Amino acid sequence: MTYGTFYTPTLKKSDLPSDHPTVPSDYAGRGCPVASRTDKEHEFRAPGAGDVRSVCPALNAMANHGYIPRDGRNLTFATIFSGLQACYNISTPLTILLTVGGFLLIKRLPFALPFGLETIFSPTNPDGSKIKPGVIDLHLIGRHNGTEHDASLVHEDCPPDSYYPSIEIIPEWVENLVGDVRPEVEGYPASRKEKPLSSISTSSTPSSTISKKTTSYLAPPDDLEDDTRSPSRGPSDASSVTAVDTESDTSSSSSSGWKKFTGPEYQYTLVSADDVGRMRARRQREILPKKLDGMHEEIARGEMGIILEVWEQETFVENDGTDPVSGEIVKRKKGIPLPWLLTWLAEERLPSGWKPSHVVGLLDVVRRNKAIKMAAQAEEAKQSAS
Repeated sequence: MTYGTFYTPTLKKSDLPSDHPTVPSDYAGRGCPVASRTDKEHEFRAPGAGDVRSVCPALNAMANHGYIPRDGRNLTFATIFSGLQACYNISTPLTILLTVGGFLLIKRLPFALPFGLETIFSPTNPDGSKIKPGVIDLHLIGRHNGTEHDASLVHEDCPPDSYYPSIEIIPEWVENLVGDVRPEVEGYPASRKEKPLSSISTSSTPSSTISKKTTSYLAPPDDLEDDTRSPSRGPSDASSVTAVDTESDTSSSSSSGWKKFTGPEYQYTLVSADDVGRMRARRQREILPKKLDGMHEEIARGEMGIILEVWEQETFVENDGTDPVSGEIVKRKKGIPLPWLLTWLAEERLPSGWKPSHVVGLLDVVRRNKAIKMAAQAEEAKQSAS
């Protein structure tokens, strides 16, 4: 840690360059209030050789954008705490819960030990390496059945004989999420929705992978590696195990896959808590007879509930309700832009130019999780009755 981290002399207005952004007259802090938040500092950079990542898109995106160390290593309570608040504008109580819980669930202390005790009580990792108390990395965060869980939306389940799941992202599974959105998204392949369950193949078909609160209102638009993949089906039990060209990263079932749905014409297609509930119900159904325990069900809902709160917007959708003025069948829908969600999950990248607009509180996420749970239960009941 450098000297400048602890002390930076107060800047005078006369010291600023002529093209420097305006600094509020009542700003009394030390150092530049602008430089530490430049777009360049937090521009997206994919992980390089030697960098580590987990299966958590929120933390991986923070590393890819420099809110925590880009190599994913040497993460302390303070590092993760400040990164979560700076990146997603999460409230202090929620950030404490997430950070402390993250450490404890992987059986690590969230603080360092004094008086040289770390040399005595250094925990041993599954690979036999030692690590100081109070320090973790993104790989360790991905340890199975800590904060990580089966029935991920875009990752395979952890193999029975492994401590860690694969961090590879399956593009076909990302695209399957589009099929859970209502109203149905224009352009989603009918073949993915109509393929019968009996036609699912679980053979080792090659599959490409991707390595590695103020509600705003939007007007209606004008515009362990293994080649054997468990099937993640579309919303009507279509299989996502399809032959692909792993070099060009394109699927034979679609020339553009999930990226087709990240264009500007889909910016007003919102993903709601009900949609996420359908995603969760589908993935839970696909891992049967396995079932998540209550804690990991809550974690699975929570990771999506938080991002729904962070990016919530509102737009009009069709086929539900009647507009009193025009008489057309429309309804307002709250949710997050489909392109943002797909890119966040598939590339672990934040939306270009996005900045937090409101604080995300603990009670906000609790309410969101409840909505996701109710939607998932309704979908499960519907599937059981059919």
